[in-house]
Amino acid sequence: MALKKTFENQDGGTSNGYYRVREVNTDYEKDKNEAMSLVASFTVELYDYDTGKRVTDEYKPSGEESETGRPNPKEREPSLSWVPEGVGVYSLTLADMEPVQTLIIKAYEHLKTLADFNGATDC
Repeated sequence: MALKKTFENQDGGTSNGYYRVREVNTDYEKDKNEAMSLVASFTVELYDYDTGKRVTDEYKPSGEESETGRPNPKEREPSLSWVPEGVGVYSLTLADMEPVQTLIIKAYEHLKTLADFNGATDC
């Protein structure tokens, strides 16, 4: 599954974009006698729909020289000059456990199969 949407190129033109969700992660917090917190985060990547090539950030070259003719330490690292729209990391709070409940249960079941958790019981 993906999303198709036009995007503005670095040169100001437009192209057909293929936006893809990658690296979906969940963060489950539930301390004893505390409310549960469940957050999902995911990375969105962009590909040119017509060529299939990945569209990535653009950086300015590094290493500009200072007035003394030596490399300027402040300019040694490349700096970000263009980021494709819609690309990045997003997060959302999940209202209920259903989307990841099975994963959490399986994690606890797996722990009980390990020697370090021999004799452990659900509580």
